[in-house]
Amino acid sequence: MAQQIIIEPDNGWLRLHLKELLAHRELIGFLARRDIMAQYKQAFFGVGWAVVRPVFAVGVYSLVFGKVAGLSSSGIPYPLFTLCGVVAWSLFATSLDQATISLIANTNLVTKVYFPRLVLPLASLGRGLMDLIVALAILAILMVFYGYVPGVTAWLFLFFLAAALVLAVGIGLFTSALCARYHDVKFAIPFFIQMWFWITPVAYGLENVPSHLRLFFHLNPMTWIIQGFRWSLLGVGDMNPFHLIMTAAISLLLFVGGLYYFRRYESEFADII
Repeated sequence: MAQQIIIEPDNGWLRLHLKELLAHRELIGFLARRDIMAQYKQAFFGVGWAVVRPVFAVGVYSLVFGKVAGLSSSGIPYPLFTLCGVVAWSLFATSLDQATISLIANTNLVTKVYFPRLVLPLASLGRGLMDLIVALAILAILMVFYGYVPGVTAWLFLFFLAAALVLAVGIGLFTSALCARYHDVKFAIPFFIQMWFWITPVAYGLENVPSHLRLFFHLNPMTWIIQGFRWSLLGVGDMNPFHLIMTAAISLLLFVGGLYYFRRYESEFADII
């Protein structure tokens, strides 16, 4: 009697199959490179858009918030202060947006080929990381121009960088699974990100927030990630062990929640997408 092999979906959400993900690392790299190339293919400025966007944003925010509104920037030159916030926010916003559409943007792969579906949200980080590298180079040039040298806290930048990625992926896992079922989610997320931006101290210092609204801002995980970028690289801002723990806890909690939702519906993606 011929042997039969039955392939069934694994419903255990705690089983991440890290070895399987590692075995597909080349696919993750290929998809990330493909997304990066697609972003700048046949673009007039090419990769230059990764320079134009943060520079233009810093110019506008410095004019509107620094000159017109007259908001303070913790004693740091406004362009430098704003660029540091833009670097952190852009990484988070781009990663979340790309993770959200990662499943529906690869419908042909999802419906025809088997591979760990977590590959797609992870590969979607490529564009955000590419833009981060360029933005950090601009930030380094601006720091030299203004005479700022990172202090002993600079190594903690990696912690806040990891927190931003974990937060973006965690929310992105939830929204990507939701988007596979309801495609209009991809239109709602950019609006959601835009609204989130205005309640996050990206282009203004936290000291400008009225005291009766501080608690609301303190509960925003991106507040402390952006504060952490500025504190670790520029040596400004309020940061203590409690803020570090809270940032890590909220990021991990949202990641675990997003992972649970993603794994819960992973076996249905090929049918409902």
